[in-house]
Amino acid sequence: MPTIPLEPEQLDVVEEALNVQFRDRAVLLLALTHQSYANEHPDDPPVSNERLEFLGDSIVGMVIADLMFTGAPDLPEGDLTVRRSQVIRRETLADAARNIGLGEWLVMGKGEAAAGGNERASILADTFEAVVGAVYTDRGYRKARVFVNSWLGEYVEEALRTGTRKDPKSLLQEYLQAKGIKPPRYQLVSESGSESELIFVMEVVIDSKSVASGSGSRKNDAESEAAKRALDLLKTNQVPDL
Repeated sequence: MPTIPLEPEQLDVVEEALNVQFRDRAVLLLALTHQSYANEHPDDPPVSNERLEFLGDSIVGMVIADLMFTGAPDLPEGDLTVRRSQVIRRETLADAARNIGLGEWLVMGKGEAAAGGNERASILADTFEAVVGAVYTDRGYRKARVFVNSWLGEYVEEALRTGTRKDPKSLLQEYLQAKGIKPPRYQLVSESGSESELIFVMEVVIDSKSVASGSGSRKNDAESEAAKRALDLLKTNQVPDL
């Protein structure tokens, strides 16, 4: 993966993979510049894809909501919300980034590159959102909508085709309720990493007993992982005294 800004011929390849021709390639280059590169080059202007990622996050959510609203006119708001969350979650966006090959062109600091940052789901998902933000900035909403639909459309169709999948936290709470056990509690175990790459570890507590833990770049992701692990343990009778 590159640790210096991309050359014009490399940007040619990126544009071909994205199927987007940028009017201002500086926007594309910015979308492919990770914060770790800026951190290792403090004498250069502080540039990274974080602002574009912020913008792209909102655009992805809007486009997916629009596609689901028009694609399933009979679904109630609650079902649409759950199905949208299935599409815009970190793992799905990271898969889209891998399908494009964004990790191959993401400009990173040498330390993050050596640690395999271009394969990390959180970084790939953020990069996909940054590219969406770049497409919107350079080519407008219509082109951004086409871009999002081209890479996430199949996930939207799958979410609309299949039944609503409840998140692990809801499934765990329903399981405990059926057993007459109080709802679980989630508490923070640790918080580590840089400001831009925080990793949270959360544990799920059931009836005053710590049952399982999970990690993620967001507390909710860590809680969901902990809930899934706890549910697996409970269903296989690996949690005594409950």
